[in-house]
Amino acid sequence: MRIFKYMPSRLLWICSTLTPYNSFLFRVLHSEPQFDLHIVTSKKYDPRHPWSTDLGSGFMVRPMRKFLWIDWRLVGEAIKPNTDMVVIAGWNTPTVVLVTGLLAILGLPFALWTDTPDVHANRKLLKSILRNRWLLWIFHHAKVVMGTGEPAIQALQNMGCPATKIVKFPFFVDLDHYDKQSRARNDVKITRFVSVGRVENSVKAHHIAIQAFARMQHNIDFNSEWEYVVVGGGPDVDNLRELVADVGLSDNITITGWMEPDEVRKILQQAHIFVHPSLRDAYPAAVLEAMAAGLPVIGSDASGSVLDRVVHQENGLIHIAGDVSELSDHLEWSMINFEKMIDMGRAARVTAETWPVSKAIEIINDVVNGQ
Repeated sequence: MRIFKYMPSRLLWICSTLTPYNSFLFRVLHSEPQFDLHIVTSKKYDPRHPWSTDLGSGFMVRPMRKFLWIDWRLVGEAIKPNTDMVVIAGWNTPTVVLVTGLLAILGLPFALWTDTPDVHANRKLLKSILRNRWLLWIFHHAKVVMGTGEPAIQALQNMGCPATKIVKFPFFVDLDHYDKQSRARNDVKITRFVSVGRVENSVKAHHIAIQAFARMQHNIDFNSEWEYVVVGGGPDVDNLRELVADVGLSDNITITGWMEPDEVRKILQQAHIFVHPSLRDAYPAAVLEAMAAGLPVIGSDASGSVLDRVVHQENGLIHIAGDVSELSDHLEWSMINFEKMIDMGRAARVTAETWPVSKAIEIINDVVNGQ
């Protein structure tokens, strides 16, 4: 009797760089016997985010090696007959444009994964029109187009992507990294607020949060201690520290600078409330991490993961991006109604548990097998 050996599906995953959230996903996919995962990154290292993201031994991962702007080896790998699926996260390099076009022309299976479909921002009209037509063509030839959340999905539909092609595929968080701890007022002397993200005021807007805290401190008429920790590096760290001193809150607010993910998790576990005041943010994984840690989120309506996961007054509070007064009111309310915020934190953890990484395996299985 002839015995047929089971052959795993060969996945070629093209992404910008390794990050904590996609590294977790890659480790899980790599551990699944049904997948033979190969990863190619367009950048070996992102100086803006100096994460330690070594996947360890056994992984097929390499950065692009370009000749005349193209990684020709990757082009060959993508169109190999034994490649069952190419997943493309980002479409902004010549190599990816060429690979995507060839896959579409040859009718080979590929999937797109995007957290930021606002591809026309700050582009000239002609370039925007040409790019829109290119993406529409790619959308129609892709097997699926995976959006991280409802804001991305809506934007994809507005761009003309067929609804039948769209699949929700968010960033995934290792829920086991966080304890399901219970926080209560009776063992809390200081209310701990925390933000995590690149310190870049034009995007993450930590300066808005500091202004809101200054306004709150001026308004509050009750005796309660608080602290706010901003975790992250970036171009505006010094400016933010100067602002903290200017508003007289050096005893309350700390800007830590860059920290590794393990250190960030420890700070999240010690905090009570997560603050995310972004002015524009496609789908920040920090919000998902905070909810996994059981923190209620006070976030802006310009953040994709806030809009996707936070329900106002249920697992957090949502304010209009850039509105210092409204954010300040939410901060003050959270201190007065601390126990309600703790309940919201429990609800945030429940929300996080609705997207375990096992769902990623199910979705990729369905994509590869055409279901």
